[in-house]
Amino acid sequence: MCSLSAANTRLCLDFFKELSKIKRNENIFFSPLSLSAAFGMVLLGARGNTLKQIEKVGFLCSIKGMVFSWLIVQCEEDGGVHSQFQALLAAISDLSTGCSLSIANRLFGEVTYQFLQQYLDSEKKFYGAELEAVDFKHTKEETREKINFWMENETKGKIKDLCAIGSVNPSTVLVLVNAIYFKGKWAVEFKKEDTRKLQMMFQESYFILAVIEEPQMKVLELLYINNELSMFILLPEVVIPFLFSNSEWTSSAKMRQQRVKVYVPRFKMEESYILNKTLQEMGVINVFDWGKADLSGISRKDAVVVSKDIHKSFVEVNEEGTEAEGAVAVVAMPLCHPISYEFKADHPFLFFIRRNSTKNILFFGRYSSP
Repeated sequence: MCSLSAANTRLCLDFFKELSKIKRNENIFFSPLSLSAAFGMVLLGARGNTLKQIEKVGFLCSIKGMVFSWLIVQCEEDGGVHSQFQALLAAISDLSTGCSLSIANRLFGEVTYQFLQQYLDSEKKFYGAELEAVDFKHTKEETREKINFWMENETKGKIKDLCAIGSVNPSTVLVLVNAIYFKGKWAVEFKKEDTRKLQMMFQESYFILAVIEEPQMKVLELLYINNELSMFILLPEVVIPFLFSNSEWTSSAKMRQQRVKVYVPRFKMEESYILNKTLQEMGVINVFDWGKADLSGISRKDAVVVSKDIHKSFVEVNEEGTEAEGAVAVVAMPLCHPISYEFKADHPFLFFIRRNSTKNILFFGRYSSP
């Protein structure tokens, strides 16, 4: 059985590696889980070489070394990524109070186009994606605004204008949309008066920290309320080969409870990417090519191709923490006087937000400058 978290991590690091080639010293922020959902929704309809290329980014359902991701029923029976996404969406709705996390998927399909019912049923079953019939041919602008309104509503107003003017046209037959929204409170809050005084968020307390000698780096875990999700910050910015060769760099074997003076900037980022070129560099080529795309699992009437892949993301990190009546992580303190470490994020760093029970990475980014 394949692992959704493993596939999601692989996609995350591959995607970041390609983006880093273009945005060498710039901020980067994206949701690998959102990208995974989008790929999964396309994968349900992909066939032939188009499917094989998408498999390269991590979407495999393997049984004894054999690849069966072309067969939806096999994926379902053997706990493939589609079934795992179905389970993840159900689990997310059961998160404890204090953190808000939601994922929503939707299909906007041309009203005159004939989609395979099996494809629509599978999208609804595994991804909760309902089909909304729209008229791209005659009301493309109204339809574009409808898609944007849906996205803005699902992300609590944080992501607007997902589809720019001209992004859909009368030849468009299907738009697959994924929205992910997260708002979390720290388990232990930062004090705003310290931020004003030090120009960075600050607190000294017990945190889970890894101090790695080769290469020299520190990894800090900041827990959100109820400990179901965490933000990890990596200093200094970690080289990509290290990320690939050390998949357990946030494991309990490496990270220990330490007393740490933590300095982290407040920051806000909003990023937008047209993914076609980046995905092509990763090996996903045919799905964008009219002459080569095989999405016959979506419709057998006409050829279907992905004309544009758009990803927008937003993040804001500030001092907001636990409410007085909320649950707080209780940390046991050693009796002896501990060594106090300093973790000061005053230069470029990597960070990601993870759901701890499944190790699924929800968001990943690099903060380089305000």
